[in-house]
Amino acid sequence: MYIIKADGRKEEFSEEKIIGTCVRAGVSDVIARRIAKKVAASVQDGMTTHKIYTMILDELDKASGQSLFALREAVANLDPVTFELYIKKVLEAHGYKCTWNKLIQGMYVEHQVDLIATKEKTFLIECKRHFNPHRFTGLGISLQVDARLNDIVIGNKNGKNNYKFDAAWVVTNTKFSDHAKLYAKGIGIRLTGWRYEKEFSLETLIQSEKVLPVTLLKADISVHRQLISKKIITLQDLLREKPKIPNLKDLVAQANALLGKL
Repeated sequence: MYIIKADGRKEEFSEEKIIGTCVRAGVSDVIARRIAKKVAASVQDGMTTHKIYTMILDELDKASGQSLFALREAVANLDPVTFELYIKKVLEAHGYKCTWNKLIQGMYVEHQVDLIATKEKTFLIECKRHFNPHRFTGLGISLQVDARLNDIVIGNKNGKNNYKFDAAWVVTNTKFSDHAKLYAKGIGIRLTGWRYEKEFSLETLIQSEKVLPVTLLKADISVHRQLISKKIITLQDLLREKPKIPNLKDLVAQANALLGKL
């Protein structure tokens, strides 16, 4: 039996992959195998991986009230630009004053800065979204943002720009490699990733203020895209704007339930 991946390719269905997905979500091996058997019984030839993921999410919710897995997948389903805007909303909910997408002249070259966030310090933020939430963000991103910050800081001292940054901050939806963590700690870069680090981990920042993405709603991908095209990125945006789209009543009910649950 074959299933259809997001890029259109066919691959043979594997019950073991479902078990691995469930274990990564934080459930026990016993529960993971139970979920895999139940999902496998409903999988049909030619079914999409998106549909199978939805089935897995439903079973995880039933089994353990698992919300982190759904949240991780929902954030990964944001496109890179929307991810930047989403992180801006998350940080603003925590009291940061944020500016999105600025071109800043460094000493030697011009840099596109994803976010500028000011609270206890002024941070130059690099947002790195991965479609596969289970990969690692490596050392290269920390090296890049450090180099960008240094060029802008030197440029400021030489009258090239008026921006004064205190530190760099990398925000991603995945885990960091050990080298990335070691370098960031040594050089003073703040890292926000999945389950890293402490109060600045991505899931903690999101859940503590309940800034949940609209991709968490159980709806067709086309509905998610329609909402995002209207700049409706969070559940709060949906409840405030109430756009004229089909099934709005159901989406609002889902949003209220999710905000009450998490």
